[in-house]
Amino acid sequence: MMNTMKQDCHDGFGKAVALLARNQPLFFALGDMARQEIIILLGQHERLSVGELTSYTKLSRPAVSHHLKILKEVGLLRETRAGVRRYYQPTFHEAIDSIEQLVQQVSKIKELL
Repeated sequence: MMNTMKQDCHDGFGKAVALLARNQPLFFALGDMARQEIIILLGQHERLSVGELTSYTKLSRPAVSHHLKILKEVGLLRETRAGVRRYYQPTFHEAIDSIEQLVQQVSKIKELL
């Protein structure tokens, strides 16, 4: 019985580490204050362009574009086009699902300890 609990805990830690590694790019993206500001702004508006984001922040257009690229790569944004303009909208569902899986796994480990 004790060996089974130890094995379950060990397996749980392995799964948690794998989920943490999978979420590492997301945590990196959210770890920057400028990207946090962009996410908050996008959460307050339906969609924003690079120019609009630049006017709301103290960032240059290239800096906003750089941060948008990182946020888009980790699945926190989607890009749509209207004519020649590109708009960005938040897409949190995948990120939330991934973080929820990590929290659930850590909760399972906590129960075993």
